Amino acid sequence: MARSHRPKATIADVAQAAGVSRGTVSRYLNGGRWVSEESAKAVREAVDKTGYVASSTARALRTGRSGTVAFLVDEEPAAFFGDPTFETLVASVSDALAAQDMSMVVLLAGNAEQARRAVEFLGSGAVAGVVTASVHSTHGTLEKILDQGMPVVNCGYPRTMADRVSYVMGDEAMGGRVMAEHLRGCGATRMGVIAGPADSPGGTLRLDAFRQVAGELLPESSIRFGDYTREAGRRLTAELLDHDPRIDALFAASDVMAAGALETAQERGIDVPGRLLVGGFDDSTAATAAQPPLTTIRQPFDRIAAELVSVLLREITDGYRAAVTVPVELVERESTGTAS
Repeated sequence: MARSHRPKATIADVAQAAGVSRGTVSRYLNGGRWVSEESAKAVREAVDKTGYVASSTARALRTGRSGTVAFLVDEEPAAFFGDPTFETLVASVSDALAAQDMSMVVLLAGNAEQARRAVEFLGSGAVAGVVTASVHSTHGTLEKILDQGMPVVNCGYPRTMADRVSYVMGDEAMGGRVMAEHLRGCGATRMGVIAGPADSPGGTLRLDAFRQVAGELLPESSIRFGDYTREAGRRLTAELLDHDPRIDALFAASDVMAAGALETAQERGIDVPGRLLVGGFDDSTAATAAQPPLTTIRQPFDRIAAELVSVLLREITDGYRAAVTVPVELVERESTGTAS
């Protein structure tokens, strides 16, 4: 006869038994910060009642002897593995954590089921904190993580959540301004922009700053929003050039989209940079591999990663929330007629 096994109690079970939120339970299990004595007593009794047992990893995190951090990316696997920016950022954050004798797990939450599982895992107490990147509003993932009381730092400006979450960002506005100034200086007379998603810094901060400098050289009808993929760069470049063949400068809010723009230009026999100037953003491997190599905005990912880890560890230890902006710089290459 098969033995029956009682399912392991979860944080949700403890929260229900204690009559408190999952966030309160998570905060109690991670050291008790911001938990009243009354709630702490209820949680302790609920832990005994439900038989909840935290993982050895979680216990180690609370004692400070070791730690694991989650890196959560709100993208589908294809987008994650297809963008070299993520690879660079993940590797840099992993290295910065290793310097603190900490480990990292990567979670993808690009669809509803992935997001649900990620939030459930993070609520289990298995990690000390979370680095989030490319978080969109579709599934409310960031809000759900914060509601659990989990220490979080976001890579990039979190728009409507900036008053609730720590973040570290490259200077998006600086990048947009510098690129627009560069294209104007290279003789552009009519510009187009392929911005990032409308709920991302690449679709707002970079675009707004670029637009302020470009002024009348950038008609509103020559702005498109893409999803940071090469296909979006190809398709939207074709759309912009069909809409206005006079466009002689194009700014894409990622190197991957800019590389797609170069492919469309090549297919149409448009010389870059002779007929069309193209600029990207990030200074990823996509910029150096492109033909011609891309002028772009360099984000210093090593420094950004170090700041992400520093901010997160401080939030884990004392609940301190911070916002850090890191300067970016223009890297000139052949796609605008210059080389670094």
